[in-house]
Amino acid sequence: MGAWRPYVQRFLDGLIKRQAQGEDDKCPSCGDAWTANTRRFRCTDCGEFVQCLKCTLKRHTLTPLHRIKEWKSAFWAPSSINALGGIYQLGHGGNTCPRPAPVARTMVVVDCQYIHTIKFRYCGCDKADRAQDLDQLLANGWYPATITDPATCATFGALELYRLLNVVGNINVHDFVGTVERLTDPAQVNKVPVSDRYKAFGLMARQWAFLMRLLRAGRGHDPAGVANTKNGECGVLCWTCPHDKINIPEGWRDVSPEFLYMLLLAMDANFRLKSRLRSNARDDPPLGDGWGHMVEEGPYKKHLRGYVAEKDVSTCIAFAALMQKDTRMTTGLRCSGVGGVVCARHELVRPQGVGDLQKGERYSNMDYILLCAVLGITAMYVVISYDIACQWRIHFEERMAKMPNKVQLNVKQTTVLYGLPVWHAAAHERSCQVQNSLSYVPGVGRTDGEGIERTWADFNPLAWATKEMGAGARHDAIEDKIDHHNFEKNINQGTTLPRKLILAIEERDRQVAAFTQVDATLKKELRKTWQKQVDDWVEDRTKPNPYTLAAGAEGPSEASIRLTLTREEAQEAATGGAKLDGSSMTAFLAAGLQLEESQRRIKREVKGRTLLASDLNERIAEMRLAFFSKLSKFRKLQAVYMPGAVREVEHEEDARDPDLPPPKAEDVVLYLPSGLRSAVREGGCRGGLPAMEGKLREGQCRDALVRLRSALHTKGHLLLWRDDSVVGQRAATRANTLINRVGERVNATAGKYRGARQALLSLKGAESCTAWRELKAADIQLDEERDVDTNARKKLGLIGSKYWRRGAGTISSRDKTFSWIWTEGGGPGEDEQALHDSVRVEWSKAKARKERWEEEVELLREEMKRVLRFLRWRALWWEERRSSRMENVTPELRAGLDAYAARQAWIAREVARKFQRTWATSAATAVRYAIAEEGVLMEGMVALVRAEEGDDAPGMGEVDSDEDTAV
Repeated sequence: MGAWRPYVQRFLDGLIKRQAQGEDDKCPSCGDAWTANTRRFRCTDCGEFVQCLKCTLKRHTLTPLHRIKEWKSAFWAPSSINALGGIYQLGHGGNTCPRPAPVARTMVVVDCQYIHTIKFRYCGCDKADRAQDLDQLLANGWYPATITDPATCATFGALELYRLLNVVGNINVHDFVGTVERLTDPAQVNKVPVSDRYKAFGLMARQWAFLMRLLRAGRGHDPAGVANTKNGECGVLCWTCPHDKINIPEGWRDVSPEFLYMLLLAMDANFRLKSRLRSNARDDPPLGDGWGHMVEEGPYKKHLRGYVAEKDVSTCIAFAALMQKDTRMTTGLRCSGVGGVVCARHELVRPQGVGDLQKGERYSNMDYILLCAVLGITAMYVVISYDIACQWRIHFEERMAKMPNKVQLNVKQTTVLYGLPVWHAAAHERSCQVQNSLSYVPGVGRTDGEGIERTWADFNPLAWATKEMGAGARHDAIEDKIDHHNFEKNINQGTTLPRKLILAIEERDRQVAAFTQVDATLKKELRKTWQKQVDDWVEDRTKPNPYTLAAGAEGPSEASIRLTLTREEAQEAATGGAKLDGSSMTAFLAAGLQLEESQRRIKREVKGRTLLASDLNERIAEMRLAFFSKLSKFRKLQAVYMPGAVREVEHEEDARDPDLPPPKAEDVVLYLPSGLRSAVREGGCRGGLPAMEGKLREGQCRDALVRLRSALHTKGHLLLWRDDSVVGQRAATRANTLINRVGERVNATAGKYRGARQALLSLKGAESCTAWRELKAADIQLDEERDVDTNARKKLGLIGSKYWRRGAGTISSRDKTFSWIWTEGGGPGEDEQALHDSVRVEWSKAKARKERWEEEVELLREEMKRVLRFLRWRALWWEERRSSRMENVTPELRAGLDAYAARQAWIAREVARKFQRTWATSAATAVRYAIAEEGVLMEGMVALVRAEEGDDAPGMGEVDSDEDTAV
């Protein structure tokens, strides 16, 4: 913008110059010289050159909808072909008809940028015998507003432009027509006669969108006609979901792993897409009722008549949807919203997957919508994600048995699994979360189940218009929005799938490496026991849940935690005041470690806690005095066991600036063997002393890990107790104070481990200390509330989505993995039962995360193959349609059927080629691997097509934007 600012005047002058007449002194087309009486014209659509009346009419014989301007002595004024006396001839594309209709008619034509009033004649020659007036208008690209004697038309281009603006930008008919009116006559000097054009255009746009759905679904190629359309047949299928006999291999039921062919669905209600009752409402059924993504109204309403009221008892009282199920505000509403079913992984609405809700989110509505959405499936497993699945699933099969046979799911053929969406699960009771979480359903990969929320976010802007519409118009508007949404989701798979795969591979490798590392430290018997518990629970959900603490292992009480902390602090104080014993080398080293611990305690006190400043300073002074008293005796013993250390102390004292105060107690260097340089240590210590310190340091590390695990387990229990049970500011303050005390204990223990490990590194070197790993801040964790791969999971869900639901769960500021501290040394002992259960839960969760990410990678690879298979099938499907309707059709119609089907087949092949090129050139080896198998099949198809079309067949970049572009 900064570079453009100096050119503002230049650009402005350029715009003004175009307002002038021009410098030509004659007509550039015929060469006639301009005279004072010559009328001069310019066409905005043809170019900026000026022509005479004769040349203008001749040039626009075939283009009556161009925008003409006439020079009015000093300026250009709007004009039209109609004002110039031009009459357009239908039936011949504007060319001369040997026998035109005797009467010229007037037609208002709404185009993309202008509303034209033109005169025209119908064709009356032999062509008219085969094409009635209605057919002549359609053949010319004009859509009539009425069936008989139409006076208003809209161009196909205007209708398609509005359709796309509506489904992409939620533009309504009123705004679109008003915009075109303002383009036609901004100052409204000559008011365009559009008295009923708004209503007329609304009807045409609704019909056009319906016809486009029929066209893209191939309904025009059915020999039995449009009336033979079956329910859901006009729905846009997901290219990526498994479809039997379309994009999964033959014999898939016997192929392992089975989860590759599992159908994952998400269902939910949307209370924004409501509809108001209108006193002037007319009987206006939807176009193609039940043919697309909305359930058929007749059978649906008949089913609902038997469910005037429902009473379902909830045992999970935490989730609001259960309480609003029958009490949602419905006053003045024809329907309170819609229920919907989408594929959980790709967010496409299922055919017959949306239905109106009359009063809240009742089971009778949601059951029927779900069963319609899965009609005809052959999958062995269906996983359903629903935010109240914990309650809805309980009597689902009993309710289904009371429904019409044609919508019932064959549960003997298809096993139905259930799960809670990841972010919604947090609103449920803790036991419900763990029992029903999608994270613990084998085979779902890292599906979060929240895809339907992102779908609703795409649909919600439509609610402002649809809530005021009649029932039929509203259904058609939602249908068209879904149609576009599904197509866009399919097209975007070319970029979203490889991006997801790259992310999934990275996260899988991270989780596998982390889990393998900690799993290797477990005892074999313990690992076997824990694995059996996981396997048993997967087979039978009534067995003990491996992802939750066992009964009786809930954790210590608040009182016991306070007592333990008080005892530990008292023990520390007593140890700090104990006398030093130097009767042996071991006692000498223990004395040094005791002084080291005193220094750490002084440092913690210096940071301050809850005491007043004067009391705190007095305590610190006493502790420092006690330290120096012990240090004096320690130095005497050090002269006996470590003469080299004495020389280091003397050298340090000589080098100290005498004007500076001596070091404080917590800053004094003790010079234990680990604190000496290697050369000094070898000759300056009693034999065996460094090795003894090494053993003591290993004991410190081991003890610190045990204490650290215990403190973390205690803190985790306190956090859960506070969140679930503490109410009120005073109780919360008390709870937080206790949690902070435990947190300080965690930090102190971690500091002790790090100090002991650093001493071991100095004594033995890094190669000899591999058993004691570096303790990072990220390793100190016990988070039972949130999966540790939350960020990666969120990114996976956001790829390919325009919206993310506000408040979709708290996201961790960093990605974490299962910490090694919980299994170091084989894990906790059986005598530490509470801690043992806590580690088992963390191990089970880490294993589940690893397995879900492994499944995610396999699923994404399979999905990429399925997309190519679907497009190959779709191309062949359209090729078959080229000759499917051959009887009782005119030559013109037969040619059109063939051309449209051929074009759709070509588009399917070009999209497949584009996907393959995109994936083959990706930097990710995994992406190239995913398409290797299908690539051979696709290359064969591509070669066949090129042989049929020739080498000059247009590429994907040349696909135009006509109304029939969509697959």
